[in-house]
Amino acid sequence: MLHTIQQFFEACHPFGYPLLICSIILVTAIFYHYFSTGSRAEIHKLFALYDKLRKKDSTAMQEVQQSKQELSREVAFLLEHKNDENLPSIMESRLKVLVDNQRAGLAIISVITNIAPMLGILGTAWGLVDIFGVFGTPGAQEGIALGISKALYTTIFGLAIAIPGMIALTCAERALEHRAALIDELFTELLAHRNEI
Repeated sequence: MLHTIQQFFEACHPFGYPLLICSIILVTAIFYHYFSTGSRAEIHKLFALYDKLRKKDSTAMQEVQQSKQELSREVAFLLEHKNDENLPSIMESRLKVLVDNQRAGLAIISVITNIAPMLGILGTAWGLVDIFGVFGTPGAQEGIALGISKALYTTIFGLAIAIPGMIALTCAERALEHRAALIDELFTELLAHRNEI
């Protein structure tokens, strides 16, 4: 197995290790994004707390103040400044920053999914240069086969990185859109009924 991996990287030379680095960065960025963004469960919990707050449940206010979640801190801020006339515009700015923070890692995923296939294509071009360089020389068949192998390996490696990256990016952006819509709905409700809480 180890020998096969070594052969694979030798066939991809000099693009195998940059592609390997791209794959490691991609996996790290996906995990970073997954663990640094809030979940929909947190937002649904805040909707439940909002209902308690409207029913004047005293424990709900304590839950909001004791929570270390970023969204809960924004709810606490809103409740502390509920009489401020500029609160809607202040909250809009704060929530824009909050949603922007939840995009953590997506730019890196996007860059890697664009770079990996390009490196693969560059490897293809490199392999073709090797192929044309051996025409008319003794042992040309072996050189041509090696060049084609190098070209195909790097292309496959680049696409094998880019395809899961594109899937992860699409799923993450869709989830982020849904979270942003829920956050907007929650804070629209809170702002509309802030004087009743």
